[in-house]
Amino acid sequence: MAIVKMKRLTLIALNADRDNIYNAVARCGLVQLKRTADIDSLTAADKSQEREKVLSDIARVEEAITFVSETAERYNAAHKGKGKVEVPKNGFARPKTEIDFDCYLGFGQRVSETERSLEEIYALKNKLSALTLSFNKYQAELSGLKPYLELTHPASWYRNTETAVVQLSQLPSDQTENLLKLAEEYQTVTVERLGGDANLTLAAVVAHKSESAFFERATALGLTKCPLSGDVLPRVTAEDIERRLNGISQEISRCVADITGYAERIPQWKVYVDWLLLCDKKLAADGDVRESDFVFVLEGFYPAESEEKVASALESVTDKIVLRFYEIADDEFAPTLVRNNKFTQPFESVTNSYSVPDYHEVDPNPVMSVFYFIIFGLMVADIGYGAVLLALGIFATFAIKQKTGLKVMLQMFGICGVSAMVVGALFGSVFGYTFWDKIFVDPAHPLHSGIIPNPADYPMVMMILSLLFGVVHLAAGIACNMAVKIKHKQYLSAWLADFPWIIVFLGFVLAIFNLALDMAAYEPYNALRLPDIVSQIALYVCLAALAVALVCAGLGTKGFLGKVIKSFGSAYGIINYFSDIMSYIRVFGLMLSSAIMASVVNQLGAMVSGNGGFGYVLAALVLVFAHIFNLAMGVLSVYIHNGRLQYVEFFGKFYTGDGQLFVPFGSDAKYSLIKYDSVPNGSSAVK
Repeated sequence: MAIVKMKRLTLIALNADRDNIYNAVARCGLVQLKRTADIDSLTAADKSQEREKVLSDIARVEEAITFVSETAERYNAAHKGKGKVEVPKNGFARPKTEIDFDCYLGFGQRVSETERSLEEIYALKNKLSALTLSFNKYQAELSGLKPYLELTHPASWYRNTETAVVQLSQLPSDQTENLLKLAEEYQTVTVERLGGDANLTLAAVVAHKSESAFFERATALGLTKCPLSGDVLPRVTAEDIERRLNGISQEISRCVADITGYAERIPQWKVYVDWLLLCDKKLAADGDVRESDFVFVLEGFYPAESEEKVASALESVTDKIVLRFYEIADDEFAPTLVRNNKFTQPFESVTNSYSVPDYHEVDPNPVMSVFYFIIFGLMVADIGYGAVLLALGIFATFAIKQKTGLKVMLQMFGICGVSAMVVGALFGSVFGYTFWDKIFVDPAHPLHSGIIPNPADYPMVMMILSLLFGVVHLAAGIACNMAVKIKHKQYLSAWLADFPWIIVFLGFVLAIFNLALDMAAYEPYNALRLPDIVSQIALYVCLAALAVALVCAGLGTKGFLGKVIKSFGSAYGIINYFSDIMSYIRVFGLMLSSAIMASVVNQLGAMVSGNGGFGYVLAALVLVFAHIFNLAMGVLSVYIHNGRLQYVEFFGKFYTGDGQLFVPFGSDAKYSLIKYDSVPNGSSAVK
C-alpha cells in the first residue's frame, strides 16, 4: 500500500522501427513516454502541423457524431410511434466499447472506408443546410405575403392616372381611423381599406396630384407605399410558395432519413476518434524524441517491477535496439502510480481531486481513507441511511463492469455506509427513529439514550467527541509528516520537531479528559473517568513535550537568529492548531442537522398517516421521497465537508501533492476501453 517504485528507460533504435516500437509500448501498457534529454548531434522534429491536421480530423469526426446523434434524436421525437432509429449507445454497465488492441491498432486499414462515410454525411449535412435555408427563406416570403392575401387585384393594377395618384399603401392598424379622418379633410382624396391583419392595414389611396400635403401628413401616421410589385395576385404567389415549401419539406424528410441511416456508423466513428488520438500521441512522441537520419532516442517511465515485461515487449519488435534502465534520483521527476488494497482504492479519487501525490512523498491514501471513513460515519450516523449507501456500493460493484468515476464514487459511499451503520447503531437511529429508548424504557438506565446520545438532547457530548477526534486526526497528520521526513532521512527533525507535537496532543487529551466528561454531563460516560494523578502527569508531559517542540522547531535552520525565529513561529502555530481543532465542530453540526431532518420527516409522515386509509399510502410516499432527499443532501454536504477536513486540516500538516498520475502511452482512449496484453495491477493509471 504505497507509491509504486518507478524507473526510467532510454531506448535507441532505427527510425524504420519507430512506429512498431510505439505500438509495442502501447500494447504492453506499462510505459509513459517523456521528452528525451538533449543530445549533441541529435535533433527534435517539429510535428506541429501534422498534429494540427490530426486534431482537425478528430474535431471533424466528433462533429459528425454529434450531428448524426442529434438528428436521429429529433427524428425519433417526430416519429414516436413507428420508424424510430436506434442510435447505438453504450450501456450503464459498460459505458465504453471494449475493443481488442489488435483490432484497435488495425483500424488504420478501415480509414478509407470510414472517411468515405464521413464525406457522405457531410454532403448530406450541407444539403440539409441548403434545404433548410431555402425553406426558411420561402417561409419568410410567405409570412410577408400574409397581409396581402385578400387583395383582388395584383399590385400593378394600382397605377397613377394623368390627374391622380393611385397608391397601394399600408400603415399600422391602430392608425387606420386617424387616416380615414385625415382623408375626410380633403375633397379629392379617397381611402379604401382592402384588408390586413391585427398589426398592419392595407389600403388603396386615390388623391389628386395637387394634394401632396395629404401624403406628407399621412406619412406622419405611418402610411407607406406597399412593397408589392408584379402582375400576379399575392394569393396566387402564396399558393406557389406553399407548393415549393411542401416539396422542400419532403426533401428535408428524405435527407433526414438518409442521415439517420448513418447512426449505425457512430461506434465505428468513435473508434476512429480513439485511433486518431493514438496517432496524435505518436506525433507528440515524435516531437519529444531526439533523432538523426537513421536512429532515434526515446525515454520513458515504467514500474520497476515490470522491467522484464517492458524489455520483452520492446525487444520482440526488433533485435536492432539498445535498452538502458535507470533508477529515479531523489531530485528527479517521475509520475505517480499508487497501489492500495480494495478498501483504500475508492478513496484515491478524494486525494486526486485535491492533488496527485508527488512521487517522492508518502502516499496519504491509506491513512486518509480510514479517517474519511470514520468522519463520514459520524456525520451520517444512521443505520438506515448507511444500509442504503452500502446497497448502492454493492450495486455499483456488480452492475457497472468497467471502472468509471461513478462506480468508484458509489463504491466509496458504500464502504462509508458501513461506518454510518456502526455509528448509527451506537447512536441508536434507523431512518431517524431511535431505538435505544425503546429497548431500555427506564430513563435511569445507562443506555436509555444510546452509547452516543441524541445530539439534540446532549449537544455537548457530540461536540466534545468531534473536537477530540479532531485532535487525533491532526496528530495522525503530524505522524505522516514524520514518515515523510524519515523517508528523506531527516531523522532528527522528525523525532525532535514533530514527534513532541503528537505527545502534546495526546497529553492534552488525557489532561482535559475528566473536564470534558464534566462538560458533557452524560452519566454513562462517568465510568471512563481517569484518576486525577493520570490527568496531572499528562499535563506535565504535555508541557514538557511542548517545550521540546518549540526549542527544536529550528532544526535545520541556519544561524542562531533563524532558529529563534523558527521557534517563535512554532509557538504562534499553536493558534493555528487551535483553529484547526475547532473546524471539527462541523462533524457535530452535520450529524445534528441530519438527525433533526430525519426526525422532522418522520413527524411529517405521522401527520399525513393520521387520517388512515389513503393517508398510509401518502405517508409512505412522503417518507420514502423525503428520506431520499435528506440522504442525498446529507451525503453531498458530508462529501464536501469531509473532504475539506482532509484537504485543509489533515493534508496541511504534511502533504505536498503536485504530482502527476502515471498514464501509460496510448491508454487514455476517449470512447473505447482498449484491452491490452498487460497492465499494472491495482494501479491508478487511467484505463
